[in-house]
Amino acid sequence: MGEVVYLTGSPASGKSSLCELLEASIAGLQAYSYSKLLRDYLNRRRDNNIDEAGIRQHSARVVTRADVDAVDRWLIGEVQVRRSERHLVIDSHPVTKERYGFRVTPFTVEQLRALNPDVIVCLYIDPAETKSRIAKDAAGRPLPSDFEIGMHAELQAALAIQYAMLLGIPCYLLDSSVARAELVTKLCDVAGIS
Repeated sequence: MGEVVYLTGSPASGKSSLCELLEASIAGLQAYSYSKLLRDYLNRRRDNNIDEAGIRQHSARVVTRADVDAVDRWLIGEVQVRRSERHLVIDSHPVTKERYGFRVTPFTVEQLRALNPDVIVCLYIDPAETKSRIAKDAAGRPLPSDFEIGMHAELQAALAIQYAMLLGIPCYLLDSSVARAELVTKLCDVAGIS
């Protein structure tokens, strides 16, 4: 059986880059980018061509709870089948910055139990680095205030810890400002992936 890692963290904390490195470094490991799954679902369902930047930019105006539930159901089924074959990493961020504040679209308790991750990993970085990364490459993200950056990171970490508590599994918070190779090693160590 492979390990299932639920990977989360605030925007620009390096989740997508880490997943790419993990897939390149660990034979057979498969990463699922929730934002890409959601993009693909929306484009199939609505017969349009929205990209991840468009989803980030318009978020709650284009993504409904029903959309999230549909992607959640697909992902849970996929993980249940694939976990016997390989290590899986799920890159997700259920806390989103919206024009009115923040929205949290979490797994339900039943969905979380069906997903059944082995470990929760939440990435964090210094708020100044978050702001710098978003300013350099917004990728559809609004440039948040310093307070919003901190609030977003805290909300994401709180949800990660709550998931871990509900499941009785460990939650690790990893500083993603370290060198990428070091971050890969740290994640593999805490998740038991070799």
